[in-house]
Amino acid sequence: MPHILFVHLRFPEYDRCSGDLRLTNMLRILSQHHKITLHILYKPAEFLGQPDNKKYIGIMQELGIEVRTGSLRSSLRHKDYDLVLIEFWYLARHLFEDIRALRPNARIAVDTEHVYFYSDQLKAKAFGQDVQSAKLNNNKREELSTYAKADLVITTTEEDKAVLLAENSSLRIATVPNIHQIHAQNDSDFAKRKQNSLIFVGNFSNNPSNIDAMVYFCGQVLPLIRHRFPSISLAIVGNKPPPEVQALACDHVTVTGYVPDVEPYLASSMVSICPLRYGAGLKGKIGEAMMHGLPVVTTSIGTQGMNARIGVDILVGDSPEEFSNCVAKLLQQAELWKALSKNGQDLVIRGYSFETVGERISGIMSELNKIPIKRYGQAKRLAVKSRLDVADFLQRQVLWRIRRSA
Repeated sequence: MPHILFVHLRFPEYDRCSGDLRLTNMLRILSQHHKITLHILYKPAEFLGQPDNKKYIGIMQELGIEVRTGSLRSSLRHKDYDLVLIEFWYLARHLFEDIRALRPNARIAVDTEHVYFYSDQLKAKAFGQDVQSAKLNNNKREELSTYAKADLVITTTEEDKAVLLAENSSLRIATVPNIHQIHAQNDSDFAKRKQNSLIFVGNFSNNPSNIDAMVYFCGQVLPLIRHRFPSISLAIVGNKPPPEVQALACDHVTVTGYVPDVEPYLASSMVSICPLRYGAGLKGKIGEAMMHGLPVVTTSIGTQGMNARIGVDILVGDSPEEFSNCVAKLLQQAELWKALSKNGQDLVIRGYSFETVGERISGIMSELNKIPIKRYGQAKRLAVKSRLDVADFLQRQVLWRIRRSA
């Protein structure tokens, strides 16, 4: 039975972040047939002891997943692993030496919720900035260099995969999209919804695209909708809204902050909006809304990687006028609303259910042994391992005494 070491900065916060929900569901699938260890790199006791983390730890315990914290080298020395899967390229770039030196037979995979340099380029293009600026090019080089050192890269969309292969055709890339628990299909009643109600769901922590989307929507799109539907209301639901989003609250806009369960909000709203102006990867908020039978209006950015049929599964508006017209159609046309409700849910069932994505993950794992390992040469590995051994010895035997006496 292969043993997988997942490395993440924090516990997967499935109820706060779409990427962490995907990771939690990946762990659910993999734990059925593989031994899993989750290593959390956040070390402070005040973080590990936070009450909210109890439920995340509880999920891991239910799945039979071992949780380790502190130095990654302690986990690498603890036992052997067949695969080390690291969340985010900017974390992985610091960990290759430890893994290659201490576990030379382990394959290293870097999982990315989106291709960061691609998202940055789209942002620069959207705002008329220099797409080839020194900063963007440097970030791109670092990200691509990290992927080149990995044995496997995992993206959420074929679009992101194509972007990376265009830069480096030698990369070995697999695609694992978002994973949704499918709700029983039902005949969603247009008339029972709260009339003229919109919802946006998104994590605002370290997520500037969501912040921009709400400021843009409330400033340029919502006034157009209110002109036609004076009673319109918007609920902005999501983790850690910053001051600029909180400032959007008014008599027709509610900013909830984190809520433990978004289902009541989705179940009572008429339209889910996703007015993103830049970004990459799959948009969990769209899949989640569709899963609940809620029609979605988004931009072209929002449809990345979904294979959604515009006008059939989803509506798209890239200008304020186009977006507001799409919302108006759904508020006024019950048959269109019902069609998108059903078609969107069908799309999620076909592409993003546990069964569908589980088969994809099983295929990746069945091919794992065929992936070449980018091992260090013997001399380099021994040199790095010796340096790490000395550093760990000093940490155990010397440095802690100095700190204690200070």
